[in-house]
This record gives sequence, C-alpha cells and structure tokens, in this order.
Amino acid sequence: MDWTDIDSLERCNSTDALWAQALQIFATMGFDYAIYLTVEGDRSHPHIHTNLPQIYEQLPSHRDPFLDHCCNSYEPQFTGAEFLSDHPYLEAEEMAFIRGASAKTGFRAGIAIPVRLQGSDRFGGFNLGTARSRDSFITHVTGKTDSLRFLCLIIHRRMEELRQTASSPAANPSEPDAEGAGFDRPLIAPPPAALTRLSPREREVLYLFSQGLTSKECAAVCKISPHTVSEYANSIYRKLNVRNRVEAIGVLAAAERTPDRNTQL
Repeated sequence: MDWTDIDSLERCNSTDALWAQALQIFATMGFDYAIYLTVEGDRSHPHIHTNLPQIYEQLPSHRDPFLDHCCNSYEPQFTGAEFLSDHPYLEAEEMAFIRGASAKTGFRAGIAIPVRLQGSDRFGGFNLGTARSRDSFITHVTGKTDSLRFLCLIIHRRMEELRQTASSPAANPSEPDAEGAGFDRPLIAPPPAALTRLSPREREVLYLFSQGLTSKECAAVCKISPHTVSEYANSIYRKLNVRNRVEAIGVLAAAERTPDRNTQL
C-alpha cells in the first residue's frame, strides 16, 4: 500500500466504486477474500460489501460471529477455519458457519480488522481472508497489521462519507475544515475513556499521527490544510494535558492497551 492507493480511494465517488478499488488493493496485498460489514447497534440495517456473497446463505449477516467476537476491541484477530482452535468460546452454530464458509468459498485463514466497536450507533469492520494454511497466513501478515488497520480505517471513513452524502444531498462537502464536517459518525468510536474529550476529527488526526504520518500527510488524507491539522494537534495536546505529539501518541497507546469495557459494550 502506498499514497497512490490512498489517493485512488479518495477519488471514488460511489460506495461501489470505492469497494472495487479496495478489492484491488487487498488483492495486491495477498488477500483473496474481503468482507466489510457494519450494522446498527441493534443489528438492523446491515451494510455489506464482499466478494463472497454466498457466505451468508447459511447464516444471516447480522449473526456473523465477527460481530460478536471481534468487535469488542480494536485488536486484529485471526479468523477462519484454520484458527478455530484459538476460539473455544464459539458456539456450535458459529463453528459450523466458519467451517461451511471454508468449504464453500475457500476462505481458510483471515484477519478481522474492527473499525467500530459494539455499543456505538453502528459497529463492524473488515474480515480479510485467504486460502492459506495457518502457518503460511501468520507469516504472510506478520508486520502488516498496522498498515492493514490504517487502510481499513481509510476505506471505512470514505465509505461513511459517501453514504452520508448520498443520504444528505444538501450537505456541503466543500467545507472540510469545519469541525466534524462529514464526521458526525466518528472514525474510531466509541473512544476509550481517556480520549472522550477529543472530537471525532481530533481522534482521527491522533490515530494518523500514531501511524507515523506527518502533518502534511495527515492533511492530504483528511482533505484539510496543514494549518488546520496543526490547530487540531494543539487542541489535542491541550485536551490530553500533554506537551507534544509523542506524549499524545503515548496516551492513545495506553488507552488501546487497556480499553474501557464499559465504553465498549
């Protein structure tokens, strides 16, 4: 993944075009299968994009084990039949669904990338899979999880923007510098308790900082000016009572290591 990939995602003007571009990027990263699934907090109104539509013939999407077992923290988790032994808490129906998906589609080993947690208005994320064996898949994704999570967050943010624009034709997307413009549903939500003072846009900027992006790169991803990124950064430091970017990233890292269960569930 490079900045050309991100730019191609930002240029998509429909959710279908965005998903087609996302599938191309996932394929270049060695993932044969991809599922993007979000639902309302009560499991209604599923929003699905996948190149495996047949996977939900056996079990409806709102009962996908991914939603129950992978969306309680932002930590990526291994998925697929090759990793069933790692998840003894799964019920018989859930195990049958995963085994059936493997037999029917070839999705043997994958990785779940949550972008929203249970308890938010909408929650869900991505499940990216391959036909690889367990050991081969672990080797394949080693060292790639941060870039995968970043990519998924970008796709999710753009998907939400396009969906909001489609449902609110009167919205003015030409004002990206307005606080929270296009982000009434946070990119990362709900936030750990330590970050509740930050706005959705501030949390996104902080996450991008944690991935090593410069202010100029953050501005390009968020479609705002570098000056506006600096203003968000100063607001972040003030709200978190820290002096600089390194200390702010430390607060984020500590919050993600010890998630607030009451916030998530």
